[in-house]
Amino acid sequence: MKIPRVFYADRSSANAGAKAALQRHAARVLRRVAHDLRLPAHAHEIVTDTRRGNAAVRVSLRTETLFVDVLERGGGSGVALSFRTRRGRSDQTGGGENHVALTQLETRSGYRAMLDGLRLAGGIDPKCGGRR
Repeated sequence: MKIPRVFYADRSSANAGAKAALQRHAARVLRRVAHDLRLPAHAHEIVTDTRRGNAAVRVSLRTETLFVDVLERGGGSGVALSFRTRRGRSDQTGGGENHVALTQLETRSGYRAMLDGLRLAGGIDPKCGGRR
């Protein structure tokens, strides 16, 4: 997967335009992950966290059993990708965050390993994307 350069940029002085660009690229990356996991359209949603008090960007891919987040790191030092499990749609917090290194995602084998980990953590059937 080609990681957008905006993910590596110093985010300490990001303005509204830079945040919008990050949200757009993050949503695109998460749509690609959902496609590669073969998730049907009704089985996932991509949500941008737009709470007024939250200045940091957070874009999430949500399924019944899994969150995959692209979020700004503290201190403006770039972007992180993480995933965590959840117990159904009403569970908005999920378990502990598992961070994935962006450099891992740039290699074919690393990206494939992350997808395999997401399938395992979320109980996603590799053939059709549905739950096992």
